[in-house]
Amino acid sequence: GQRFSSHGKGETSNDFSFNVARWTKQVWNKMFGKYLLVTNVLGSGILMVVGDIIAQEYEYRHGLRLQDRYDGERMYRMFVAGALQGPLHHYVYNWMDRVMPQRTFRNIVNKILIDQLFMSPACILIFFYTICYMERQTLEQTHCELLSKFPYIYLMDWLVWPAAQYVNFRYLDTKYRVAFVNVCTAVYNVLMSYMKHDFGIEELLEPAGASQIEIQKETLAPTENKTS
Repeated sequence: GQRFSSHGKGETSNDFSFNVARWTKQVWNKMFGKYLLVTNVLGSGILMVVGDIIAQEYEYRHGLRLQDRYDGERMYRMFVAGALQGPLHHYVYNWMDRVMPQRTFRNIVNKILIDQLFMSPACILIFFYTICYMERQTLEQTHCELLSKFPYIYLMDWLVWPAAQYVNFRYLDTKYRVAFVNVCTAVYNVLMSYMKHDFGIEELLEPAGASQIEIQKETLAPTENKTS
């Protein structure tokens, strides 16, 4: 009787593990099958937030954030900006794989060029105009900020993404392309979030930006002299 009882427990445990594995597989297949667009949109938003949380933690620990440790409204804006990029990634990557299905070196290079020359600038524009709109900045302020930061961010794009996208286009199936990009973006967005919120361009957006910068330099000068 004792052996029968322990055998029953073992069967129950095996059944539970089997059911969990089967359920996980079903969910995975739906995420990257029937509901792929939803997965790509939510994944883009969530992993944008992950990058922003890392950036906020860095800012807090280095004394760059004087308010609360985490800014929930800022995280929400980052989620929206990321989610809006999801459909663009989804449809463009599907289109590229449909038009260039073979994984030849030429096709991979063409896809990387499309990504860098079209997708990257588009995503940067979506990112900045979405967040600046939600911050209630004027179009003039948004243009000023974008013109100041775009060259730096776009340069970083060329340094980071071609190698990552080579791996993406060479080795992964179409359904995993956006997920891979989102995971890479979670790390890359640490830089994006820092550039957006702490690059120091905010002073230039004020009506009296130049005079304010001069005042700040004058007030900082005595302190700098003391420290030196």
